[in-house]
Amino acid sequence: MGYQYLVRVSLAALASLGHGAVAVAGAIEGSIAFPGQLVQSMTLYAADLDTSRVHAVQLARGQATFTVGVPAGRYVVFLAPDGAGAPDIYGAYTRYSLCSPHDVDGQCEDHTPVEVTISAKAPHAAVTIDDWSLTDDVAERIEHIRAAAAGRTVRNYAEPLGAPRFSEYPSGMLDRPAMPPIDFGTAHLSDEDRESVQRALSGGPNFAGQVTAAMTRCGPACVRLVLVDWRSGQVQEPAALTEIQGSLPCRADEAVLFRRDSRLMSISRAQGPVVLTQYYVWNERTAALAPTGEYRRTSRTFCAVAAR
Repeated sequence: MGYQYLVRVSLAALASLGHGAVAVAGAIEGSIAFPGQLVQSMTLYAADLDTSRVHAVQLARGQATFTVGVPAGRYVVFLAPDGAGAPDIYGAYTRYSLCSPHDVDGQCEDHTPVEVTISAKAPHAAVTIDDWSLTDDVAERIEHIRAAAAGRTVRNYAEPLGAPRFSEYPSGMLDRPAMPPIDFGTAHLSDEDRESVQRALSGGPNFAGQVTAAMTRCGPACVRLVLVDWRSGQVQEPAALTEIQGSLPCRADEAVLFRRDSRLMSISRAQGPVVLTQYYVWNERTAALAPTGEYRRTSRTFCAVAAR
């Protein structure tokens, strides 16, 4: 799966790429349309398709425009939020971006990145990054671009045969301009935990299009998953996920995986020599998580993926 299983990459290393001997010939300017919420802190990438050079620009929270200086070449332009925790959602300038302002009867379904050309005759280009529903194939292509630029090999994120895929459980995006009143009710959360949840809420829904998933600490090697439904403001502590104990032998950032545009969530735990991955699906009708399957792999098999 390419879409959301992203390796944590040093942004400083990526930003340093592009400071070579080639002179800047022009610039790509653009705006960001982030669905329904304030734009998060992000990094803007312009990847040269001919040289594999990546030009990166850090964007502050709330920054909705950008400019990146680039040499002449052909580029794909995309974004990745910087927030830690859940795997990032890629946004990109695609054919959907060109089609969506003129969408008729839902015909904008092509998420292929658009090549942006910078030349001596056309030194400037303007783009709008508004496609946050990239297919797994497109996102995997983007991950290959980032991997090549960073001088590493893309990990093979192959899951066990028959394991659910994030793209199989799509969700719509909730377009709500303001945060709903939060009902902590009987939630067993400390003041510190509530502050953590409030901070997570400031970034908008990050799961299933209408939910904020926040993680709080329940011990040195224990995290608790808290869900906030933006439609009702209800705070949930799923019983099966109130104590996610232990750490993974590798791929530690994949203990909890979810996406804003998918109703699927996976939780991985180490159980002796075995890694257990459990899958849950958000039921929009009942506003609750429901288990949908689990898979066991030896730690050796699980870690062999990261070593590729």
